[in-house]
Amino acid sequence: MISFLTSDSRHRRGALPAFGLVGAFVLISGCAFAQEAIAPPQVTASSVYVVNADTRQPFYRKNEDEPYWILSITKLITAYVLVRRMGGHRSDTVAITQGDLTTGATAGLQKGDVWTLQDLLYGMLLVSGNDAAIAIADYVGRAMLAEEKKKGSPLKRFVEEMRTTAAALDAKHTQFADPNGLSPSNVSTARDVASIGSTVFRDPQLLPYWQCAKRTLNIGGPNARTIPLVSMIEMIGEDDIIGAKTGSHIGKNIYHLVVGWRAPNGQTVVAVVLGSASHSARYDDMRTILTALPHDFPELAGPAPAAAQAAPARTCQ
Repeated sequence: MISFLTSDSRHRRGALPAFGLVGAFVLISGCAFAQEAIAPPQVTASSVYVVNADTRQPFYRKNEDEPYWILSITKLITAYVLVRRMGGHRSDTVAITQGDLTTGATAGLQKGDVWTLQDLLYGMLLVSGNDAAIAIADYVGRAMLAEEKKKGSPLKRFVEEMRTTAAALDAKHTQFADPNGLSPSNVSTARDVASIGSTVFRDPQLLPYWQCAKRTLNIGGPNARTIPLVSMIEMIGEDDIIGAKTGSHIGKNIYHLVVGWRAPNGQTVVAVVLGSASHSARYDDMRTILTALPHDFPELAGPAPAAAQAAPARTCQ
């Protein structure tokens, strides 16, 4: 690892002290590589945070504690609450009601449809269905109220669980008002989104939902049909992309992206860009960051342990 101490590395981490007994101890103990985060490469995003999800070492940061309306990035927590509370019940069927239908991006739910929780999860994560998020929250919220022997609004109970879950993931400056991100009160920071992603993008129950850019669903009910889903997120399906979620409001020119990336050394890196200049710019920003990481942080360049060298097989339907 001493080979990493190039002149560029010294500039990034701050000048190293003259070697002596103290310096030797620091190298031996490994503390010399507990690097501080640095400014990211030039990107259009107004807020950036990039972290090693396995070690929690930060890499890049820029206005990382600035609050933003995170829009559909909200759905990462919605998905995580689902698998935490009902991960073993994803084959449960959900009868879709008028109350589940909403505006914005949809997964194509219709009143009277019968969806499984698993298919709703695909509809929410692949095509950012606001309707799928509402249906998930209503079903899981009802289950939680029943388990607690309480009455009340299933949606409010679910949102309460979202807030509790975010706090437990150290997302201290994050607030939620709904499960899909339509409310401007759904606020977070790049640092908090990275904290959430560091758990979500390592959850074995959720990783399969990002393996493929396409999925075909069989929907029951009076209008039984097959629905082909094609991911709205351009990077889904690319090698080494573990998962990703966008947040967008075209009318207000808001473009966000969070990505889970498998570094060449096999570790999971979570990168967040908030407030990019455009839809395409957020992807350009992300690719610029992922390309720069192994250069700025050579420890990410590998090699990966044998167990991590082969990515899991993609099984798409």
